[in-house]
Amino acid sequence: MVKIEICCTSINAALTAQKYGASRIELCSEIFLGGITPSIGLIESCKKDLKIPIRVLLRPRGGDFNYNDKEIKVIINDLIRLKDLGVEGVVIGLSDENGSIPINKLEKILNTIDGKLKLTFHKAFDYLKKPFQDLKTLVEFGFDTILTSGGKKTAEEGINFINKLRNVANGNISIMPGGGINSENFKGFIIHNYEWIHLSAKKQTNLGYKKNTQIPFVEQPIYRIDTDMLQKIKNQNNL
Repeated sequence: MVKIEICCTSINAALTAQKYGASRIELCSEIFLGGITPSIGLIESCKKDLKIPIRVLLRPRGGDFNYNDKEIKVIINDLIRLKDLGVEGVVIGLSDENGSIPINKLEKILNTIDGKLKLTFHKAFDYLKKPFQDLKTLVEFGFDTILTSGGKKTAEEGINFINKLRNVANGNISIMPGGGINSENFKGFIIHNYEWIHLSAKKQTNLGYKKNTQIPFVEQPIYRIDTDMLQKIKNQNNL
């Protein structure tokens, strides 16, 4: 059985993911931006109501992963507030303009954690120019998971490179495929025998009311958990 991590942006989504077989939640907000740091209130609610582990995304804004010193301070301030809330871990990722991990900035963040939280390095990994070297660096810094689509748009397209990463990791860090995984291609990842697979299982839904076109406000898309997809994956995964 493959363990499934599902990206969730609300308490309802997290509870639905748990119901349909998720082994862990990656908690964030604004999924249309690729995810940013969720509110403390959402973290506390999920910690209270969920029975499965939670890892919290720490990303202060959308866009790239090249954060300046003030943005690093925002990440640290969020860490200070959440590290004692009882979540399993955090999901972070940094990449400078040269496609390298800014070691000094990463050290500042990790010094705040004091070893209290487990660590996932998210898909910022796909922007790194020396992924095999950086994999070893992340092991040295105590990360236990790397989320990657193998440098491609989807994990299905990047599977050959993801397999190479896993061979280099040699069990020292979990390589978790993520990106475009759904009920149609899930079996392909079962065949490759990955311990963890990451997916969002999201579908866009319509607004439950008629929009007021007179208001100059661009409404963002609303996403909910695709329970049909999760049920199909659950059946394939023998849950």
